[in-house]
Amino acid sequence: MEHYLDGVGELGITEAEIGTVLSIVMAVSGGRVRAQFREAKERRKREEGRGKK
Repeated sequence: MEHYLDGVGELGITEAEIGTVLSIVMAVSGGRVRAQFREAKERRKREEGRGKK
């Protein structure tokens, strides 16, 4: 992370702005993981339903 943030102060980017962006990135990432989990759960339900026939 430090690699990406190296020199941002020279560009006029504040700690608050960095914090905001990091929060957004974490929220998006969390949403993606939640969606993948939901998809896997639904797929498993469908596969279990086919096995009972």
